[in-house]
This record gives sequence, C-alpha cells and structure tokens, in this order.
Amino acid sequence: MRQSDETDQEIIDRVLCYGHRADYALLVDRYGTRLFAFVATMVARREDAEELSQDCFVKAYSQLGQYDPGRSLFYTWLRCIAYRLCLDHLRRNPVVWLETDEQTLQAIPDEEAELVMETDDDRRIQLLTQAIHHLPPTERLLVQQFYFEQQSLADIALVTDTDAGTLATRLYRIRKKLCQYIIAREHETGEKR
Repeated sequence: MRQSDETDQEIIDRVLCYGHRADYALLVDRYGTRLFAFVATMVARREDAEELSQDCFVKAYSQLGQYDPGRSLFYTWLRCIAYRLCLDHLRRNPVVWLETDEQTLQAIPDEEAELVMETDDDRRIQLLTQAIHHLPPTERLLVQQFYFEQQSLADIALVTDTDAGTLATRLYRIRKKLCQYIIAREHETGEKR
C-alpha cells in the first residue's frame, strides 16, 4: 500500500503501536496547509499562525492516544486543538475588532442582511471582504468555515464546542454586522445600495 493511500487511522496506529515518529510527518504533510489556513483565519500575523499551527501538531502528537476516531475525523480533532490554542493566543494578545450595538443590528432588515452574503457586485464583494477582516477572530472563523469552506454547523459546533443553534444565531447577527459595515462604507462614498 502506498503511503498516500493509507488512512489517518492506519498511520496513527503505526505511530502509537510501533513508535514510528517519522510516520507522524505523513499527517503533518497531509494536513499542514489546511491547518495553517484555518489558524490564519483567526490570527492576524503570519508568524503567529505558523507558530500556532506547529504547536497544534506538537500537542496533537503528545495527545495522539486520546484521539477517538469514532467521535470525529482526525482533521476535525486537529482543528479543535488549533481553535483552543488560537483562543488562548487571542486572550494574551487582545485586539479591537468591528463591533456594533444591538439597536443598530435590529434596525437592519433580514432580507438586506441576507443579500450581503449573496452579492455578485464587485464593489460589494470588496467591501464584504474588508468587513470580514474586521470581524473578531471567532466570528471571522465562523463565516470562513460556513460560507467559504461549506462546513456544516454541526462540524463547526464540534470544533468550537458550541451548540449548532447558537452558531446559527451568531451567523444571523454576523450577517447583519457585515451589512451594517457595507452600508456605512457605501454611505461614506456616496454609492447606492
């Protein structure tokens, strides 16, 4: 069997049973780029994302015996570890992000907020991208995972240890927040909605 055809569990079993540490590098190669992209969604500096990704693989290796393939895929388990490492990093390095008050969010019609995520207008897409980058890391990650990587709310809930219904509510609020950002920028430049 070629190494690229091996399942994650076969590689993990070999690492755990025979102590073949070098085989763990196969998992790092398999998921390194995706994990880095996941972490980079939450932290602003590339150097921090690289370090946190590396820390995640080190922590996963040290806890490999605790991985339960019946509960999640290996990559989902890695994302759980990375998510917690990122949260710890963000607590130590706080940054001010795009925020808005509840009254402003409630004033935005639901239909308008929905249209923000479905736009094909180049200028609005550019504004949406800017707005997403101004979201707090956990909100940015939720948008990235749900809309761009098309992860299910159940999968995101597993990674973030949050109820799927709560995530749906957060997405609702985030759409309104993004809409509010775009409306404000269009108003500043005199563009029509």
